[in-house]
Amino acid sequence: MRTALYARYSTDLQNVTSIEDQFATCGAFARQQDLSVTTTFHDAALSGASAANRPGLRALMRAAKARSFDLVLCEALDRLSRSQADVWAIFEDLRFHGIKIRTISEGDIGELQIGLMGTMNALQLQEIGRKTRRGQQGVARSGRHTGGCVYGYQIRREVNAAGEPIRGLRSIDEAEAEVVREIFRRYAAGASPRAIVADLNARGIPGPRGGRWNASTINGNAARGNGVIHNELYRGVLVFGRQTWVKDRHTGKRQARARSTEDVIRTEVPDWRIVPEPLWLKVRARYEENKLGSQKRSSFASVRPRHLLSGKLTCGVCGGPMIRSGSEQRFMCSWRRERGEAACSNGRGVKGGEIEARVLAAVKDRLLSSELVAVAVDEARRSSEREARELALGRSKLEKELSEVKRRAERLIDQVADGALTGVAVKDRLGILETRRAELEELRRPPLVPRSL
Repeated sequence: MRTALYARYSTDLQNVTSIEDQFATCGAFARQQDLSVTTTFHDAALSGASAANRPGLRALMRAAKARSFDLVLCEALDRLSRSQADVWAIFEDLRFHGIKIRTISEGDIGELQIGLMGTMNALQLQEIGRKTRRGQQGVARSGRHTGGCVYGYQIRREVNAAGEPIRGLRSIDEAEAEVVREIFRRYAAGASPRAIVADLNARGIPGPRGGRWNASTINGNAARGNGVIHNELYRGVLVFGRQTWVKDRHTGKRQARARSTEDVIRTEVPDWRIVPEPLWLKVRARYEENKLGSQKRSSFASVRPRHLLSGKLTCGVCGGPMIRSGSEQRFMCSWRRERGEAACSNGRGVKGGEIEARVLAAVKDRLLSSELVAVAVDEARRSSEREARELALGRSKLEKELSEVKRRAERLIDQVADGALTGVAVKDRLGILETRRAELEELRRPPLVPRSL
């Protein structure tokens, strides 16, 4: 039987050889089972919470669609996914292509294993997250940092009585700390973030990431506590838990969500103080004075207006983006404005109305000739025909998937009626199928065309 091996480990903190170890174990198991290993797939340092961001798994599913193998073998079911919804979808898709799943831990995988092990893996994923948060909270309460090294500090290396490294220790980097104090002093004295970073860049002082400073590096986001002037670590207070991260199952991307105030942990770390309290309070007072109030904010549009050339112009000197600014809405170099003259020597600007008029005149002169119009019309016709073919093909695929979803739902109902399947997992899977069925039926409906008067 043609067999594909799949291996995965979760984070970059684990041993890279984990993939090789899994393949070696699965290979030995395959030889015992008289299986012929024809291909392998793997995902390194990627979580099993979502199937969307794993290129190895996507490649496996594409190969399954091409019938490149008959069996998927992995160490355990949680290597494929820890998400109950995803593992059901993987199982159903592979079964649709006539491909079985076998693991060393659970053996041949069927509906029962998917229901039981999928639930257990999902609960284990939640438990891992809970224990991780608990550990980070303990680190924060003990006055140790849980993240990367903040500008102004350096990692302090110590070991405990057992000889193990103590993580999260920091000490003040005096050279960077003096830059932080300068930023606070100048901001309190009335200097703008743009003026401050322009001077820092002109003096060749590297930013937190080694490159140039940006105004946003200083301004940051007050609600999230990032940005130099909002980071309470500089006043000797370690803040943990302002936000949490949730993962979108469809994209695999994480999104930040604000936590409630009672979940935020604040720990005094006086040895880490860089900015004196009076200076910190002066900066807070000036920031509050400059912050746009509700009346000022209402006079601005909630979304900046987009213009004809928005995002289409670049600076001819540094290659940075051109933005509109000022009462005359002049286009100017964004990098010079945000980073100062050291980033770009181009201090010239052009009125937005003038450059738009020149562009439109050039379009009219060069692109609206009879020959070019004929070419454009012909290309539009071909594009319309191509879109019509793609629409027909897409509708055919839509109808095919809808029929398959209905078939799967009916098969689950029959198995429940026969007593072959029971439990919450079946109910959840049926709910997923019904939701997808409703989505497909909605997509199948023709768009509403307004009636002519």
